[in-house]
Amino acid sequence: MDNWKNVKNKKLRNSGKEYTSRRKVIVPAIRPPNMQQVCDKNKCPWQQCVILTLARKIELFNEFYNLTYDEQSALLISCIKVNNPKRRRQGKTDATSRRFCSFKYYIDDSQVCKNTFLNTFNITRRRVMTLQDKIKSGILILRDGRGKHINRPHAIDASVKDLIRQHINSLPRQPSHYSRLTTDNLQCLSSDLNLCKLYRSFKNKYPHINTSQRTYNNVFRSEFKLRFGYPRSDTCKQCDFFYNKLIAADTEEERKNIEIDSMLHHSRAEQSYDALKKDTEFARLNSSTVVLCVDLQQVLFCPTLTHSNMFYQRQLSNYNFAIHNMRNNAVSMHLWYECIAKRGSLEIASCILNFIESNYNILGHGEERKLIIWSDRCVGQNNNWRILNMYSYLVSCKYFTEIHQTFLSTGHSFLPCDRDFALIEKQKKTAKVLVPSQWKYVIANARLEKPFTIVEMSQVDFKDFSSLERGMTKKNLKITQAMWLKLSADAPMHVSIRESHNTLRPWKSHEIRHKNFGEDILSIKDLPPAYQSPLALTKEKKKDLLDMCKYIPQRYSDFFKSLPG
Repeated sequence: MDNWKNVKNKKLRNSGKEYTSRRKVIVPAIRPPNMQQVCDKNKCPWQQCVILTLARKIELFNEFYNLTYDEQSALLISCIKVNNPKRRRQGKTDATSRRFCSFKYYIDDSQVCKNTFLNTFNITRRRVMTLQDKIKSGILILRDGRGKHINRPHAIDASVKDLIRQHINSLPRQPSHYSRLTTDNLQCLSSDLNLCKLYRSFKNKYPHINTSQRTYNNVFRSEFKLRFGYPRSDTCKQCDFFYNKLIAADTEEERKNIEIDSMLHHSRAEQSYDALKKDTEFARLNSSTVVLCVDLQQVLFCPTLTHSNMFYQRQLSNYNFAIHNMRNNAVSMHLWYECIAKRGSLEIASCILNFIESNYNILGHGEERKLIIWSDRCVGQNNNWRILNMYSYLVSCKYFTEIHQTFLSTGHSFLPCDRDFALIEKQKKTAKVLVPSQWKYVIANARLEKPFTIVEMSQVDFKDFSSLERGMTKKNLKITQAMWLKLSADAPMHVSIRESHNTLRPWKSHEIRHKNFGEDILSIKDLPPAYQSPLALTKEKKKDLLDMCKYIPQRYSDFFKSLPG
């Protein structure tokens, strides 16, 4: 209530400060007195009006507007004294005269005229008249009654609002997965619901309550931070587990225990987001630290035809791997389609290697550079031995003196790359892509300010890392349980791991290489390509693509006819 605009404006008005009215008119602040005497000194009978200094009037003015409205009224009443009339006009009595009493005004226990009294506090005659009327009525303890009248015949009963609140609180809900700090724990209701359905449910439950849907909607929107629709894509299985247990809970104690477990689960997710934020801030201040976020977008298909048969036919799959530099928000998009390469750990490692070799030079003597890679925990793409092996290769080749691979919590892995992908998804709604090469124009136009850098991956860009994987030791190390991996040039044969983002926890070191690994790395000048020929399509997919060729121009259909399969 204190945050309402009307309440804030009322407080500003009572304290004599500037405020904006409902009609968007700026009402200036009340100014203190600027004259010592405002009455005619030759006609004013009160000596105090002459003696009262301007400094004292300003002091009284400031004291007055530092009080609340009720305290101001009490102060004004203490300065007003009531007297019976000394005389009446001829023919008038106490019963027939309109003048019941007379008022005198005092400042510092000295009587002053009404003009001086009004000028000192810069109040209106209307306010003094209101106080005089209350004094005549015998009201000596004043309370601000503005806006507190009870003459509202259509006011909604408080018990009805309580029933509406109880009904809304009884609905099962689920917290939002991403940005829980910025969304202030936004809760989600089922996507099958809406305000009309909720109101009908309320009327079925309380048929004797006479209330409108407008009232129900007002309570829902003003008092509850709820939205309709669970986050169905990329949800957290642990959150879904807690949610289902919460619905099935029979006792309040069981419900509280589930809520505590859910809060601990979310706190670990928020800890990883905080660590990403700190790394980003540090990278922007330190040029020797590189922070990258990497992620693979969902499959892009072509040709994007619109007739109904497209729902039953197989299309060509296109892959887009994003590398987002957190220091300058530069994004590199690596594109290829399924006949060039697959989308496993080999392809992800090759894209990262291509990016590093294209953007960074080998370090000179005494130079240091640190790389921090953030990603989700997808085992088939990011959290595996092949990726770790590639990072070890980069350290041995002296691209970096230290590499950290860090993961967000499973189910709570919203990265800056996802915002980049959202721009592409929005752009592709109005785009018609017939062949894979046209996806680069869609992606390039998705962000007009600082456009994405497009890297079209050829088959020779995907490397075979098998020569680096000989002699790897995987004993006593479950890499999928690690949340934080560290490789250092000081200990190239070892990897240090943490199972959380808590920097207070010690590193656990594991040997992953034999002693001659450094010499083996130096003997490998160029990694061989992983593929020697284009990958063949399945017969069913090739048949469907050829069937689509009659709906696209000849210059594009020749591409699909040339695909192996």
